[in-house]
Amino acid sequence: MGDFFSFILVPLGYVMRWLYSLTNNYLAAILLFTLLVEILLIPLAIKQQKNQIKQASLAPKVAAINKKYAGRTDQATNQKKQQEIMDMYQSEHFNPAGGCLPLLIQLPIIMILYGIIRQPLTYISMLTKDAITSLSGQLTNLGHTIVNGDEISMIKYATEEGIEKFSELSEKIIPQMNIGSFNLSDTPRIEFNPFNWLMLIPILTFVVMIVTQKITQKFSYQPPEQADAQKKLSMKIMMYAMPLLSVYIEFQLPALIGIYWIFRSILQTVERIIISKLMPLPKYTEEDYKAAEKEVGKNSVKSREKSENFVRSLHHIDDEEYIERHKEELQALEEAEAKKNQPKKLIPPKKNKAEKDEGSVTDSANAPAAIKNDEKTNYKKK
Repeated sequence: MGDFFSFILVPLGYVMRWLYSLTNNYLAAILLFTLLVEILLIPLAIKQQKNQIKQASLAPKVAAINKKYAGRTDQATNQKKQQEIMDMYQSEHFNPAGGCLPLLIQLPIIMILYGIIRQPLTYISMLTKDAITSLSGQLTNLGHTIVNGDEISMIKYATEEGIEKFSELSEKIIPQMNIGSFNLSDTPRIEFNPFNWLMLIPILTFVVMIVTQKITQKFSYQPPEQADAQKKLSMKIMMYAMPLLSVYIEFQLPALIGIYWIFRSILQTVERIIISKLMPLPKYTEEDYKAAEKEVGKNSVKSREKSENFVRSLHHIDDEEYIERHKEELQALEEAEAKKNQPKKLIPPKKNKAEKDEGSVTDSANAPAAIKNDEKTNYKKK
């Protein structure tokens, strides 16, 4: 990594060496170095703030869409809601991932700076890799443990043994890491007899990180989705997990690194407050949210007409949308159902000729003559 980023590491290393020549103290040089880098990173912080302002300006519309789908948790509804929010973001020319870009750019820069701070023999004393390897081997032979080539620990052990014993350090600048009687190259340890004052640095780091995170959240935009109880719990876990991890790491590293983390957390928080004051997040009233609801309602019809994939909710959410979109289909189904349920007309069966004669009604002219009494008698006898 050092060879790959040498075009960045070498110039910054000379800056670090120049700052040490001004202060003659490694901690002071680190603090000035951190301040200088944060100033150079201000454009990224401004870009991130602009992204938050844009996201906050769309909060009423996001709230209106969430309200529209309130109480529905099925997968189809959630997909429909997320798609509607993304369509709204696209129409407003907003990229939700845009705020991550400054953070992604800052991360490798922070790692590079951290590497410079942890390598005073390389960037202050200007020792070669071979010289540092030789010095590490000599200190190991003298009974000292060097973890992962920790150059701060190497300076500490070399000072205890006597700088003059090591030819690699002759006529070299050896960074001073003492603040009064405290040697910040020492690793904090939990000791009470005698009391180890350096163990307060990890504890102070934990407190500072918690406080600065809460202040940063106050001056940063919090999406409405984070109001969910489960997401709130996740945020709380993250808020305490990182400081606790930092405390553990600081008990493995020189106290100097802990002070650097404290200073950097405070510096970033001050920067966040200043930028938030100069570029405040927008605030909205109840009327703004009601207006957003009306606008979302109007845009719903347009988005339905443009959308090719219509997601039908299991809860029949937005039935008016479904009816409007499938008006012709539903009308055809209703007509078919109406025809199916229409009562059939009763058609009398066709009569044959005999039935017609038997049941026909004739007038008096065509009626047969009446049978006389004597004819009746004769008929019976027959």
